[in-house]
Amino acid sequence: MSIVRRIALTLAAGAASVLTLAVPGADLAAPDLDTLLQHLARPAPATTPFVEVHFSPLLSRPLIVSGELEYSGPDSLARTVDKPYAEHTEIHGDEVSVVRGNGKPRTFSLGRAPELKTLLSSFSALLGGNRQQLERSFTLTVSGDDAHWTLGLTPRDSRVSQRVSRITVNGAAGSPRCMTTAAPDGSVTVMLMADAAGTPVPSGVDRAALDKLCH
Repeated sequence: MSIVRRIALTLAAGAASVLTLAVPGADLAAPDLDTLLQHLARPAPATTPFVEVHFSPLLSRPLIVSGELEYSGPDSLARTVDKPYAEHTEIHGDEVSVVRGNGKPRTFSLGRAPELKTLLSSFSALLGGNRQQLERSFTLTVSGDDAHWTLGLTPRDSRVSQRVSRITVNGAAGSPRCMTTAAPDGSVTVMLMADAAGTPVPSGVDRAALDKLCH
C-alpha cells in the first residue's frame, strides 16, 4: 500500500475512531442531518483505540489492524498501529511523518498531495459538526431512524475521489457503530466502533459478517 493511500486511510480512521467517544444523553428522534452532525461532534484533545478490517483484491484474506488514535485539533492527528505491525503516523499542519517499526521517520508535505489536505480539513469539520465546511468537499446523505441511521459522504473533488470514493457511517442515536471507507480500486476498510469494536474479529472474516455486525 502506498504511503499516500495509508495517509488517506489514517484520516478516515482518525475521524471514525474519535467519533467512538460517547456523548452522555445524546438522543435523536429522527435522522436529521444537522442534529446528527452536532451529536457526532467531538472536542479535542481525544484519544481512543481502534480496530479496522481492510479488504483488498490484492489480499487473500482481510488485514486486521489495531492501535490508537489521537486527535489534538483541526490540523493535528496521530495514528499508532501496534498489531500486526508497528507504525506511527503524525499529521501536524501541512507536515506528515511516518515511522515504520524501528525505522527512520519519513516526512513529506501535504502540499504534495492536496487531496489529503482536503480530507484532513473535511474530517476536522466532521469532528467539529461543521456542515457547511463538510458540504464544500462532500455530498452528504442521511437515512434510517434513531434505531439505525446511516450517514453517507461522497467526495466532490475528483482528486479526493481518486483515493476515497465513499464513506459510510452506521450508528444509533448519538453513537456511531461502524465506518466503511471504499476506494476506487475495490478496496474497502471497515472501522469497528463503540460496542462493535469489542467484538472479536476472526482472521477470515467476510464482508457479510461485518455488515451484520454493523447493522
